[in-house]
Amino acid sequence: MSSNILPSNFKGKIECICEGEHLTSLINQAVQQGMELENIEWLDGHRLRLEVPLSEFLAFYRFARKSGSRVRIVKKEGLPFFLKRLKRRKFFVAGAVLFFVLILFFTSLVWNVKVEGTEKIPVQHVQALLKKEGVYPGQWKMRLPDREEVQYRLLSQLPQASWVGVRIEGTRVVVTVVEKKEKDPAGEPNRDAGPVHLVATKNALIYDLKVERGNPLVEVNDVVKEGQILVSGIYGDLNNSKSKKIVGAKGKVWGEVWYESSVEIPLERKRKVYTGHREKHVYPYLFSHVVKNPFHRKPPYSSTEVMDHFHFLKLGRWELPVGWVEQEELEMEWMKERLSVDEAVQEGLVHAKEDLLKKIGPDGRILGQKVLQKRQENGKVYLKVHFDVIENIAKIQPILQGE
Repeated sequence: MSSNILPSNFKGKIECICEGEHLTSLINQAVQQGMELENIEWLDGHRLRLEVPLSEFLAFYRFARKSGSRVRIVKKEGLPFFLKRLKRRKFFVAGAVLFFVLILFFTSLVWNVKVEGTEKIPVQHVQALLKKEGVYPGQWKMRLPDREEVQYRLLSQLPQASWVGVRIEGTRVVVTVVEKKEKDPAGEPNRDAGPVHLVATKNALIYDLKVERGNPLVEVNDVVKEGQILVSGIYGDLNNSKSKKIVGAKGKVWGEVWYESSVEIPLERKRKVYTGHREKHVYPYLFSHVVKNPFHRKPPYSSTEVMDHFHFLKLGRWELPVGWVEQEELEMEWMKERLSVDEAVQEGLVHAKEDLLKKIGPDGRILGQKVLQKRQENGKVYLKVHFDVIENIAKIQPILQGE
């Protein structure tokens, strides 16, 4: 038997039918000569079907002819015959190869950069920052910068954003921006907004009241529902139009509210570290343009952060649109940092508290917290935290005509 370990489909094989009087003797002698004969099947007393490797078919054919047998080829299989057929279809093969090359080429590029979640931050501004970081249509996907670095840099350059996420979906990059929530001054109950009630913004347990004007309809430890009137802006008998007096409610009502926050914290993250190497340059500044030296060589730093300090000339009290810029280039490196599960939990609680305090405003405070669920999966720690919070739940509601 041959010592070649390649499968017969790679070497090629031929299925043939042998006819003759001494086929049994032919097969025995061929096997003794070391030929690999497979799938031998008798069709009748003078015919049999068998498969012979391509490399041994010529020797087997000559051996059969010498023994007085005839050999007729039925089928040819294997890589050598497949390649031979491809040679007769050169244009088809070239088209198929070109098609797969183009598919590979087009799927290796970024075709679209989508920015979502922005209301106050201009999309064009975010796209300009992304292009500066190397994220733009036409960029090779393999040359895209690290997502964590992009998120960190964008967040540092967008003070209106509280969170930035970057993900790759096929041939497009999706950037999600979560803007910081600003308290609506129209919702402040301390404004003198005329004839209004103070109503509950959510379900809560009344914790404290501070009513400057109006008729309080609830007391401490009362349970209220969203939309319920807390402080009425009407004095007197509501059913008697002569005795009632509309003054407009004013004050604050604190309620005990419960929140659940879900947080995920990666156990491995990147942290920016400055090496201490830096270069300083001074450039003229003319009408919002920095005039740089075209012959200036960039410092041999692999990664840098640039800090600009603008100085404007003044004419009396007037600030002129000309001056100079002190530009400082700091060498930096991204260091990988590994957190323990306990450290990740503590960091997650801090993030959850910060987000919650932004939501409840300066009048709110957190009474207590409890971790309801904690699990570690795919290099991250997932938390579900219950918070007991005190916040101002009152908002103004205009008094409708006829109340």
